[in-house]
Amino acid sequence: MPGHRIFIILENPKERMEYVRFFEDLGFLVDFTPDGSDVLRYLIEKKTDVVIADVATPGFSAIEFLKKVDEAHILCQTILLAADPVVEHAVNLMKLGALDYLIKPLEIEQLDLCVKRALSVSRQILSSQQVSPSRKKKVKIIARDKGIQTLLALASRVANSSASVLIQGESGTGKELFAKYIHEKSDRCNRAFIAVNCAALPENLLESELFGHEKGSFTGAISRKIGKFELAHKGTLFLDEITEMQFHLQAKLLRVLQEKVVDRVGGIEPVDVDVRVIATTNRDAKQAIEKGDFREDLFYRLNTIPLVIPPLRDRKGDLEILCEFFIQKYCKIDGRHVKGMTKQAESLLNRHPFAGNVRELENIIHRAVLLADSDLIEPKDLMIDSFESKGDLPDSVGDQGLGLEPSSLRDMEQKMIFQTLDQTEGNRTHAAKILGISVRTLRNKLHEYKESN
Repeated sequence: MPGHRIFIILENPKERMEYVRFFEDLGFLVDFTPDGSDVLRYLIEKKTDVVIADVATPGFSAIEFLKKVDEAHILCQTILLAADPVVEHAVNLMKLGALDYLIKPLEIEQLDLCVKRALSVSRQILSSQQVSPSRKKKVKIIARDKGIQTLLALASRVANSSASVLIQGESGTGKELFAKYIHEKSDRCNRAFIAVNCAALPENLLESELFGHEKGSFTGAISRKIGKFELAHKGTLFLDEITEMQFHLQAKLLRVLQEKVVDRVGGIEPVDVDVRVIATTNRDAKQAIEKGDFREDLFYRLNTIPLVIPPLRDRKGDLEILCEFFIQKYCKIDGRHVKGMTKQAESLLNRHPFAGNVRELENIIHRAVLLADSDLIEPKDLMIDSFESKGDLPDSVGDQGLGLEPSSLRDMEQKMIFQTLDQTEGNRTHAAKILGISVRTLRNKLHEYKESN
């Protein structure tokens, strides 16, 4: 374990040196102390991965130590040892953040396994943390639209509260961007922003992902897993597509929001968490309640701060500045020199319905920047089919209509499905909703196209 540092707080010299030699032989950097004085100052000065401490060490209070580590935002895992354990004391220490509470005497190999698990937990936390404030990208929401400006002002006003936020809007409107904007404006901005897509994981995996599990709680649970709620402690948890969550998990989520504790799968004691929850849905939440898909009490708990993001078709005044932004963005990324677009291209975009909203516009502009032969984007570079309205469709769809050679209804259907999948970046759930079909129907269609090719 080269580079990892362990700090041992232990009075007994023989026992202490046994641990020091064992972990040094494994490649750890090991420091130690026979008492609890100046422990916090040491941890602040030296990045330490794991602390091993005997609760009976003179001058050491495990409760005070864990509280101060949390207050100082020190990322280290603590393993506590006790020769005379008291169950209530052990439970309190675990609630305060101790990773393990081991009873002495113990085999050194048992301690080694705990240290490895501690490093694994730290890796999970680090992988979920945002980059340092000096390096992280600032969230940028491009808008002149008065409705969007009003929403941004509301988001800024409530950012420092702990109130839950429910963001509703169609796919591609920028709901996650708003969630990150709120997090960035909040006093939690230097802590974790953890995102979970509730529709992307099967029911059994989502429960473990959110709440964590204990070793042996189910087949395949070979070690303790820290859930997203615990990883987001003191930060923000972003729950995307919340209305797709299974009904029984909604009840468990409601308890977490009400009681500020999580129950790991297979766990005995609840774990305290301080998390700000921001949830989103591309469905009408009240309709989901009426259909019995979503709990009404959970809706009101999440909907403390409601934000409804309008679709791009209702804010066409933002098209110009959004296009300018995306052109500059992708010119920089791809080394292109596009300066803008022709009037004809602008007119074509203004007539486009944008079922995929801002995300679709971004994909269109990115493609156009790559395809443009000059410094101005032309209609052919956009590769979209647009009409003023359905009434503009010609009786016989040919090259004057969708820009295709005369084709069958099946070919048009296939093209529409592939275009929608492109707009939703391959997300079949979103694509099916935009197309007005079930995910199963979409899957069957794709299988049919694959078989015919």
